[in-house]
Amino acid sequence: MQSSAPAERSQAVLAIGHQRETRAIDQLVAILCTDDDLNVQEDTTWSLVRMGSDAVDALLPAIEHDDPKARHNVVHTLGKIADVRALDTLIQATSDADQKVRYKAIYALGQIGHVDALEALIAALDDDVQEVSWMARETLEGYGDKATMHLIAALDSASAVVQELLISLLGDTRDERAVEPLIALLAAPDWQIRFAAIQALGELGDARALPGLRALVDDDDARIRAIAKAMSAQLNGVS
Repeated sequence: MQSSAPAERSQAVLAIGHQRETRAIDQLVAILCTDDDLNVQEDTTWSLVRMGSDAVDALLPAIEHDDPKARHNVVHTLGKIADVRALDTLIQATSDADQKVRYKAIYALGQIGHVDALEALIAALDDDVQEVSWMARETLEGYGDKATMHLIAALDSASAVVQELLISLLGDTRDERAVEPLIALLAAPDWQIRFAAIQALGELGDARALPGLRALVDDDDARIRAIAKAMSAQLNGVS
């Protein structure tokens, strides 16, 4: 594994993975964090994933590495192993200074799929980097109705931009528990919040939203009037 040829280093780490030589885990983690060849990094990840949960304890401290590329590789590998013991470390990594590490940490949390990650994922919706924010949204969508109550709880304290994302996610859940909180948002002063709430209620398809939607047919904003009229007509069929 000390060869100057990347292909030979790859062969060496793959051999360890095939044989599941757990005594070499620390060495593999060191290679994961320091080797500058992408193929060697990926082959090292593969070998560590083959080790499964045995590799987790050696990987966790490496999240403190000075090199963001190393931290990215560690997070990537932990996500593939998907051991719940990595949850706190990955949650911590959603606040990493490096946007690629944050993005990968969010993706990795989705691979584990534990509800304890929901608070951090919702917080990541407010990330300054759009790609990171949208990865958080995509990951939250994968939780389905397991995320509903966490999304509802976050509505009041969220910025307008994050509120729109939360509302959209609530519509995606198809969870009837989201109906009443969304109806309440039909009275929001921000037209974009009202618009998003109308769309989400249309996704949920619950006739309880009809009175609130009909009231918005006379809204001051033409965009709200148009979508409220369309959604009212759509929901009439389920009333």
